[in-house]
Amino acid sequence: MSEHCPPYYIAAAARLQPLQRSGLTVSRSLCLLDSRQMLPLIQGVIARRMLLNFRADTDVVQRLLPAPLQVDEQNGHAIVGICLIRLENLRPQGVPRQLGLSSENMAHRVAIRYPGRNGIRTGVFVWRRETDQRLVELLGGRLFPGVHHHARFQVSESPSRLEMHVASNDSKADVHFSARVLGEWRGTSSFGSFDEVSEFFRRGDCGFSCSLRGDELEGLQLKMLKWEMVPMQIETQHCAFYADPDRFPAGSLEFDCGLLMRGIPHEWHQLKDIPEVAVRRS
Repeated sequence: MSEHCPPYYIAAAARLQPLQRSGLTVSRSLCLLDSRQMLPLIQGVIARRMLLNFRADTDVVQRLLPAPLQVDEQNGHAIVGICLIRLENLRPQGVPRQLGLSSENMAHRVAIRYPGRNGIRTGVFVWRRETDQRLVELLGGRLFPGVHHHARFQVSESPSRLEMHVASNDSKADVHFSARVLGEWRGTSSFGSFDEVSEFFRRGDCGFSCSLRGDELEGLQLKMLKWEMVPMQIETQHCAFYADPDRFPAGSLEFDCGLLMRGIPHEWHQLKDIPEVAVRRS
């Protein structure tokens, strides 16, 4: 069933090699850990969360999703993008914050609708994730949901500006952008008002991705204990994943908006209501 998920989700042996070269010991028991046994609640602070959003042709994006996930259209477009997030004091509930982990992370994702126990729900599907933490790379998809690749993050920020360069391990998800805080929202063809764009992303708190084996979906809910977002003026941006014409043909995608969040206490919850990947018949 690996045809339903990107091939980098199922290359388990290849993913372990760079970790071993870095000096980390990878035991057989760790490789066999099941992400469904993850800790029930992880908490921390979102020091910074930048959303780079694009509007894309719905049919093009739908072909990149495993069934039964469906594009969550917004004014006739699929909304795809990148979430660049710095997490601090990340730890299991009850562990002192001084023992928490900090990391830079990136996710390429798309807004979706999916069948839940109580009807159709909204969320996001993550095509791939990057992190600067070897521990997160090692445990992602094993101890907790979310296969991660290693990347290098360079960040320059002030209260009013943000610039980031992310170099992925295969160069296929490289990102760089520069941006400044806007005083007011400037409407786009996807989102006319700031309330509309804020609510769209607020309700997409359940995230899914393919398992390490590539034969099922796994998911987490990002529960933010407050919701504060500001619009950003994107001055320059390049995103290799979305610039790939084999994935997004010319004319099928254009930039929409940038949004920034800072200083948000949050919790990660395991999702139990997860749709089953449909079997594709030849």
